[in-house]
Amino acid sequence: MEQIPMLGTKETALLRDDYPSIEYLEAGNAASWLQERQDQLLVRARDERNGMNLAKFITLATALTGAVCYATSPLAPIGAVVAGVGYLWSIVQDLNDTYQFAPIPFIRGGFFEFLSAMGDSVARDEYFANKNELADLMLHLEPMSKYEFAMLKQSSHVVCEYLSAVEPGKRFYAYVGYLIGLFSYVGSFPPVSNCLGI
Repeated sequence: MEQIPMLGTKETALLRDDYPSIEYLEAGNAASWLQERQDQLLVRARDERNGMNLAKFITLATALTGAVCYATSPLAPIGAVVAGVGYLWSIVQDLNDTYQFAPIPFIRGGFFEFLSAMGDSVARDEYFANKNELADLMLHLEPMSKYEFAMLKQSSHVVCEYLSAVEPGKRFYAYVGYLIGLFSYVGSFPPVSNCLGI
């Protein structure tokens, strides 16, 4: 049995924490490793979205509580202002990440579309029927992770072929250094036979 090299240098320490087991990929388990990576990106996006919604909810609730309880304590208005600034900051952060104005916690999509759909039962059903949970989750990933997730979603069989053609010890670097960059800049892959030297 061939000995799989251990990829444990200082340079790969951060990468090792960010990806599933590199040795598992190098041992030739490309398909299951790619599925595990796709699941990992989905969990990361869901955690990011939940954290953003929770931040909006807590800061909005604190601001409203401080505004309502202004007579009970002189610090309540100060807390309301600080929480209000935090709420605005979380909205701006969310807008920067997803390019969607979503001020209501746990409600995704366009704010004005949501408001217009809530007044009519047919429009409300259509609004929720047209929601794409996966596309919404992808908005919460970092830019390169968005490309990586799109690559895994639409071309995982091609990526698996590439990684199977690469010799052990170079598969992870081919995936991170070549395939993700190629897909993010070109949007497709050349034939596998053209890239056997990676």
